[in-house]
Amino acid sequence: MGGWLVLERWITPSLFERTAAQDEFSFMQQPDSAEKIKRHRRTFITESDFHWLADNGVNAVRIPVGYWLFEADGPMEPCILHLDWAVEMAEKYGLKVLIDLHAVKGSQNGNDHSGQIGGADWFKNEDYRYETLEILKRIASRYKHSPAVWGIELLNEPKMGLIRFFILKRFYTRAQQELIRVGRPGMHIVFSDGFVPKLFSGALKQSGDLPVAMDIHWYQFEKTQLRKYFKKITKRSNELRRLHSQQPVIIGEWSGMLSHKTLAGRSNQEQVLLQKQHIEQQLIAYNSALGWFYWTYKTEGNGIWNFRHQVESGNLLLSE
Repeated sequence: MGGWLVLERWITPSLFERTAAQDEFSFMQQPDSAEKIKRHRRTFITESDFHWLADNGVNAVRIPVGYWLFEADGPMEPCILHLDWAVEMAEKYGLKVLIDLHAVKGSQNGNDHSGQIGGADWFKNEDYRYETLEILKRIASRYKHSPAVWGIELLNEPKMGLIRFFILKRFYTRAQQELIRVGRPGMHIVFSDGFVPKLFSGALKQSGDLPVAMDIHWYQFEKTQLRKYFKKITKRSNELRRLHSQQPVIIGEWSGMLSHKTLAGRSNQEQVLLQKQHIEQQLIAYNSALGWFYWTYKTEGNGIWNFRHQVESGNLLLSE
């Protein structure tokens, strides 16, 4: 459920109209932003969305949240009541929820979806990392008795580097220790691979009653020969099985998107067919994962990033 409790301009462009804001931090400094974001959170995701998901065979949702979840921080407005409501809706419609800490103080990658574009200062500031631990503990404690909360993702898409790897691994270990104390037995602890799955596989060992899982995000952004690329996708099943020897793996984000460079010179009809093939190939490959989440559930416009549109148009067929 991208673009709901953590804004991204490309997902909801109308919200950002007549502003120069590129992320939630700059958006919240615009006139009338408080009223706009209240309306957005109330209307972008409604009960009808959970009803649709259940009716279409979806059994879990990944909900990105930011460090401002519980309390206001500068211009950032809290949204914990919306997350509470989403968990209630998931319980009502028989869905599981993965609560994903998508944005942390200082930013873990400097991208818009971390709340604020800029540097990855979270790695430089121990206080930021301590605050992150406290937020994760509060999430685990708050939903300890909710059967719908399948797991908590410690951090989304951290920016990698040699020093950052060691900082992140220590953070993951400490977060696991803290969540074991306050979480519900069976609640999953999910950690990001930082786009280097072989390096992070095994970073957390099974400990206590909270199972661990590693999150991989697979996208296609570079120009490539499609025959070679589709062949590469078929090999992902084997890669997932190898990684499973260390811990279960989820595909926390993927889509049918193919890069503009790859699709250049092809007709619209051919592009749609190739993207549909891309989806089909991935669905087969990801069968060996513990689960997968398409990015993203919906956008304001139709298209390849809009999961709901892909299902309703018949490009993505969900098995029962």
